[in-house]
Amino acid sequence: MRNWVLITGCSTGIGQALVPLCRGAGWGVVATARNLASLADLPPGEDLRILALDVTNTASIAAAAAGCAGLRLKALVNNAGYGQVGPLECLRPEELRAQFETNVIGLQSMTNIFLPLLRREPGARILQVASMLGRLSIPLAGPYNASKHAVVALTETLRLEVGREVAVVLVEPGAIKTAFRDTLAKVWGDLPERVRGTRYEAIIVGYLAQRKGQAERFAMGAEACASRMLTALNANHPPRRVVIGWDAFWVGKLKAILPAAWWERLLRMAYGLG
Repeated sequence: MRNWVLITGCSTGIGQALVPLCRGAGWGVVATARNLASLADLPPGEDLRILALDVTNTASIAAAAAGCAGLRLKALVNNAGYGQVGPLECLRPEELRAQFETNVIGLQSMTNIFLPLLRREPGARILQVASMLGRLSIPLAGPYNASKHAVVALTETLRLEVGREVAVVLVEPGAIKTAFRDTLAKVWGDLPERVRGTRYEAIIVGYLAQRKGQAERFAMGAEACASRMLTALNANHPPRRVVIGWDAFWVGKLKAILPAAWWERLLRMAYGLG
């Protein structure tokens, strides 16, 4: 019988790249996205199920779980998420709430509802996609930083609670070449108007171009990241933590050895806050 994995956030980026890799490795894949049209190009097959799923909607999650009840579901990849960017003092409470609803509460809701299905299968595992920003913080990404710190904490707690029944793997990618940065302007809303006349105006104007340029030079491809995740999915003894990308590894090391004042000065200079 085929083992199945459910992956959230398959419309773009890491989730999109992971679908064909898992199918090629013999997994059956339940590919999910809020908008089913974004999954229309996936080649059909007996090893693919496509489900509409909004991780912020409990009824949607429950319906997805019911749709998987007849499958030998051996893995869950909590990948869905987005980044709310902007200076903290200029962000509205509802923007912070929305960030946590998707990246944190939605992730944990998926885990809670799918755990009974996973417990049926020996060797089941959950992959929680956090970020290098779950261990450190950068300017202008406060809500995203906070949400990924929360994912790290939830994952480490979950492993202590259920890790002997279901393996729990924390995935911490560095910069990835995905559509993530292309969506920043969409979630900004009227933020550029809010920062007009403040010290942040000039910083926000150049933020997208600067981040896009850095991503093109230094970021890892989504396929390479997904390949590392597939290794964890296939492992007989899944790792507790998968750090992906040279930046995630070395920037974390740099933060650990530098005095805090030096580290903060470097970040302020890099983001034009010096």
